[in-house]
Amino acid sequence: MSESWDKNKSNDSWALPEGMDPMKVMQVASGYWHSCALHAANRLDIFNLLDGTPQTLDALTAATGADRRCLGGLLSALVSIDFLARDGDTFSNNQFGQTFLTNSSQFYQGGIVYMFENWYEAWGGLYNTVMTGKPSALMHQEYSDQETRDYMMGMHNRALSQSDVLTGMVDLTGKKQLMDVGCGPSTFSVKFCERYDGLHAVAMDRAQNLEIAQEIVNQFNMQDRVELRPGDYNTDSLGDSNDAMLLSSMTNQESPENIKKLLQKCYDSMNKDGVIMIQEQLLNPEKNGPELAAMIGVNQIINTIGGSSYSTTEMEAIMNEVGFIDIKSEQMPAPSPFMLLTGYKR
Repeated sequence: MSESWDKNKSNDSWALPEGMDPMKVMQVASGYWHSCALHAANRLDIFNLLDGTPQTLDALTAATGADRRCLGGLLSALVSIDFLARDGDTFSNNQFGQTFLTNSSQFYQGGIVYMFENWYEAWGGLYNTVMTGKPSALMHQEYSDQETRDYMMGMHNRALSQSDVLTGMVDLTGKKQLMDVGCGPSTFSVKFCERYDGLHAVAMDRAQNLEIAQEIVNQFNMQDRVELRPGDYNTDSLGDSNDAMLLSSMTNQESPENIKKLLQKCYDSMNKDGVIMIQEQLLNPEKNGPELAAMIGVNQIINTIGGSSYSTTEMEAIMNEVGFIDIKSEQMPAPSPFMLLTGYKR
């Protein structure tokens, strides 16, 4: 809080309550400004154009075909939010942009940016969704091949940064078969198999998603240990003899009734002493945070028919009803933002 606000402690009705910052209203109301600037830069390929090579405004204007005045304004904004650096009219990636927004980096997150840009229009319909109960967009609709690739690679790059955390939290020594339900790019299946000798994985998702997953399995030379199986986890069999089940970032897109049915299917497909792992953004028991889990809940009401944000307490109760024992919830350490729920089959 600035000194001028701090000194305003009179009984005047216009005096601010101590400790409150009116700028928070503007910051939240205009939050999309920042995301739109990043979306535009990502689509213009600015970060890759600057990969290891500073460029002048004129050179970037020529390379992108953009309007010079408008591109200059966008680049200034990106500098101000610490995604780029500048020296006069010459721009370069700073360490953050170089690390997370260039294709050459193993930590590339550009796919995540494309993924959220694809959801931008749907978020504009939030008011109508809340009023009518009808999503303004639906997940699992038909996506173009490029949209699918953007989404899958975004999930893959995020999973790469978090996989060591997950694979180190649950000991799968001696386990023979992992079922990865709604596997997306199959990154976690690959990484579990890398970590645990003798483990094989069956990774299930839509056929279109598995086209990208196959590339990732091939990249890690895991063709003999990760089986990609097309299917719908709500309607298709999850097989049998599963020693471990993984459900990552997908339970909150389902209704409580569907979650219970899915967990029952998981339980029925598992061997005795098998473990289930649910990696998810979950609210705390009081349901007053964390912020990211709450906002992902809003994303689910926009994009799904029955999805929502759930608390650890709610998820544990469903697991208990199905029959899992030794249920535990843990906050996963950085860089993972997830909660991890585990339980075992009697």
